[in-house]
Amino acid sequence: MSQSNSQIREAIAEQASEWFIENRRGQLDAEASEQFMAWLQTSPVHVDVYLRIAALAPDLAAAARSTTTPLDALLARAERDNVVSVDAVAPQRRPGPAASRRLRSWVPLATAALVVAAITTLWFMRDGERFGLPRTYTTTYGEQRAQTLPDGSVLHLNMDSAVTVRYSHAERVVTIDRGQAMIEVAHQVQRRFRAQAGAAGVIAVGTQFDVYRRPGAVRITVVEGMVAVYAGASPPPLQGDPFAARSVRLDAGSQVDVTGQVGVARRVNARAAVAWLQRQIAFDGEPLGQVADEFNRYSRVPLEIEGDALRELPVTGAFDAFDTDSFAAFLATLQGVVVERTPARIRVGAVGAAGAEPTAIAH
Repeated sequence: MSQSNSQIREAIAEQASEWFIENRRGQLDAEASEQFMAWLQTSPVHVDVYLRIAALAPDLAAAARSTTTPLDALLARAERDNVVSVDAVAPQRRPGPAASRRLRSWVPLATAALVVAAITTLWFMRDGERFGLPRTYTTTYGEQRAQTLPDGSVLHLNMDSAVTVRYSHAERVVTIDRGQAMIEVAHQVQRRFRAQAGAAGVIAVGTQFDVYRRPGAVRITVVEGMVAVYAGASPPPLQGDPFAARSVRLDAGSQVDVTGQVGVARRVNARAAVAWLQRQIAFDGEPLGQVADEFNRYSRVPLEIEGDALRELPVTGAFDAFDTDSFAAFLATLQGVVVERTPARIRVGAVGAAGAEPTAIAH
C-alpha cells in the first residue's frame, strides 16, 4: 500500500530536522556529506524544507524553551522572509544508496528539532501544494465545500465531487476527477491557472468559471472574465498571451460542452448554472429528461420520465436541489402528466391517448 501524502510530509520533516541537527554540530565527514547531498538531490521538496528549517533557526531556541510560542507567528515569519527558492539548488550528480546512520543526541537542538518537525508538518498540512505535492479535495453525497487555495484562489465543490490540486513554478493545475467545481481564480502574472477534466482543459486568468464533468461530456460555464477552452493535450505555458491559438475563448455568460473536441459556444444564464452554490438547480427551457437527470444527482429516490415526448418537455425555473418530492408534486399539477410514487422511485408519465397533451412547464 502506498504512503499517504501526510506520511510522506511527516517523513520529510523528520529527516530534514535530523540533518539540521547534524550540520549544526560541525562539518560533516566525507560519508555523511555524501549522504546529505544524496538526500537533498532526491527531491526539490527536501531542499525547500531544509532551507525553511535553516531560516527558522534564530527562533528555535526560544521555541524550545517555551511551549507558548505561537506556531502561526513562526509560519508568518518564514513566509515573510521569503526563503531561497529550490531553483537555486541544482543537483550535480545522481545520488547513490544512502546508508542509514544513528545521529548522536544533542538535547537542546533535539528539543528544537521537535518544534521544527511540528512547524514543517503544519506547513505541509496547510498548503503542501506550494511544494509541488498534489492535494485532493472531495465531497460526499449531500455535502458541498468551499476551499481557499494557497495562491488565494477559491475552489467550490458540489456534492460527490473530487479534484486534485498541484502547483509548480510554471502553472497551477486543478484536475476535476469527478463531479462539479466552480473556481474563483486569483490572478498571477508569473503562473497561469489551468483546469483539466478528462479531455477538456481550461486556461483562466483572474476569472470565475464552472466545470461540470457529466457523463459523456464536460460542460464549462464562464461566470466572470474570460477563459480559453481546449481539447486534448495541454498547450505549454506562454510568456505573453495565456490563451492558446487552438483554443476557443469564452467570456462571461458563455457555455460550451467538450467531448472529443470543443463544441459550439452558446449564451446562457451563468448564475443559473452555478445555482447549486445555493443548493438550487435552475433551468431555462431544458428538456424534462435532463432536468430529471440533474435532480437524480441529489436524490436517493430517482425520478423516471417515461416517453420521449415527455422527456422533451421544456422546463424553466429554479428548484430546491434536495426537494425532489416538491418538484414531483408540481409535475403532478400539470395537464396531461401523471406521477406515481413508490419507495424505490418516482415515475412520471403522460396520460393515455384520450387525455390532454402535457403542457410546457414554467415555474
